[in-house]
Amino acid sequence: MKYTASGIIINKDKKILLIQRTDTAKEFPGFWDLPGGKSEKGESPEETAIREVKEEVNLDFKPSEILIATKYKNLKEYKFTGKWTGSIIPQKSEVKDYRWFSYKDAINIPLSFNCKKVIGVLKEKELIS
Repeated sequence: MKYTASGIIINKDKKILLIQRTDTAKEFPGFWDLPGGKSEKGESPEETAIREVKEEVNLDFKPSEILIATKYKNLKEYKFTGKWTGSIIPQKSEVKDYRWFSYKDAINIPLSFNCKKVIGVLKEKELIS
């Protein structure tokens, strides 16, 4: 079964890293989202999150828990919290921009499907400020 997986990247200031999708993205062009994407054959959800975070923002991500598992169209979606290291280098073909957002700033930008829900859960758990 195909699915998507994303990494939730939070810095020491309790801000979340969001990427802006390119204007040519198939879904939600120009919207802000978590780094993530579709699985490749034989990948686990954790492996997909690790690969996608590395591809899109060049960070080494180690998933620790599933924050949210949901469905979008015919795909299961996994949103992982975890540890990360490295320096951000955006993938130009998929990432138009990236920024660190507080909860207040994040809820006031155009967010892709389920991203607003993720940010709300992170705020409730006091993982972002």
